[in-house]
Amino acid sequence: MAHTKRTKALARRAEMEAQKRRDDATVNLCGAQRHDGKFCAQRAGWGTEHVGRGRCRHHGGQLRSGFAAAADEEMRGMAKPTQVSPARALSGVLRLAAGQLIYASGQVAELQDDELFESAYSPTEGVFKLVPHHWLKLQRDVMNDVARYAKLAADAGVAEREQQLAEGQTAMIAGLLEKVVGSLDLSPEQREQLGPSIRRHLSLVEVSRDAEGRGPAS
Repeated sequence: MAHTKRTKALARRAEMEAQKRRDDATVNLCGAQRHDGKFCAQRAGWGTEHVGRGRCRHHGGQLRSGFAAAADEEMRGMAKPTQVSPARALSGVLRLAAGQLIYASGQVAELQDDELFESAYSPTEGVFKLVPHHWLKLQRDVMNDVARYAKLAADAGVAEREQQLAEGQTAMIAGLLEKVVGSLDLSPEQREQLGPSIRRHLSLVEVSRDAEGRGPAS
């Protein structure tokens, strides 16, 4: 009995060690080249707020560029290809950028006066300098993105295309309802009442679509 327990314990320990080796093999490393020519074997993002991605603290992971590189690495790792039309893609990009602007502006609004600027290292000058807080910079960058995407969408006629699609969908629904009503044994009075009711509810669908296109009121 004791021999069996000892055997099971050894088997569990061996499995745990094997799992640790597998985990270590899959852990992302910093990978920055050191002064001696070797590559940093610290875990990616070690000593930073983005552990598991990007450079470690000793190799620029805490710098603004390090955070940006880690975010880019995370995004590329999570992204999956999808089928989308050019107009829908541009519309989606614009909506996403607008949402990012709202979020970034909310973060900026929470900053205290003494937090509007932060210290950042300038590799070209070799000194630390006061620069706008990273949320302020992100807000400005996203604001420029929104303006650029909005112009692209306007030039491409995305709004007109979406309106045409919405009208086509409404016409399709109306046609379907007419067929359904035609298959029912309704009296002339019931048919007369049903028409205005259908048009009223379809108009509510259009209003809802317009509200979604405008987004939240500012």
